[in-house]
Amino acid sequence: MARPSGRTGRIAALGELCRAGAILHIGEAARQIGASEITIRRDLSGGEGGLVCLGGYVMRAAEGAEGYSLTKAEASEADAKEALAGRAAALIEPGDTIFLDCGTTTPHLAAKVPPNARVTVVTQALNIAERVARLPGVTLILLAGIYHSETASFSSDEAVAMLGRINITKGFFSAAGVHETEGVTCFHFHEVPVKRAAIARSRQRYLVCDGSKWGRLRPATYARLDEFTDWIGAPPGRPEARPVS
Repeated sequence: MARPSGRTGRIAALGELCRAGAILHIGEAARQIGASEITIRRDLSGGEGGLVCLGGYVMRAAEGAEGYSLTKAEASEADAKEALAGRAAALIEPGDTIFLDCGTTTPHLAAKVPPNARVTVVTQALNIAERVARLPGVTLILLAGIYHSETASFSSDEAVAMLGRINITKGFFSAAGVHETEGVTCFHFHEVPVKRAAIARSRQRYLVCDGSKWGRLRPATYARLDEFTDWIGAPPGRPEARPVS
């Protein structure tokens, strides 16, 4: 790519690199347009050209956290999410203590938790808690803290500490993006500590996300692919499971 001239030219060049929803590491963007990372951050500080720089990545604002809508995401790929939830629910056994991550696929799973099976559900998500609270014979542990309406979830140091005292048999985790090299990602950095703590405390870890998330990169990485016992929803041609390292 020819080196663009001036701020307007740089923003236009970045827009071209981010066409069709592509997300680019700021270092790679800087290399391609021949500008420094500091210059790119300054150019995009006001959201010019519909672009933002989040977590070291350049993307269109609609791809970033500001553009994320839980309501819109809930309606996307609804049939696929319901099918994945059925596959995940088949893994739940009587006596399990399970972690259900925030997201738009895991609420479908919450509704399928078997009642009266001595199952305990641990979650930081309000929309999941509301579903589980209605299920007879299911114990709910809600990890509280600061409420984030954009994800309908809570985060706090106390939630992370509480997870450290819970023995989770199976953890079910969502993703906004799954990248071959950068790993499993989400939109919001406040999600990461709880997700990491739940991964650490789960004997078995399942990534549950539909095929539209694969190949996408979101601002915050929270796990490697090989940290999961199984990938539920991997697209055709990708292995459904990897050994946990």
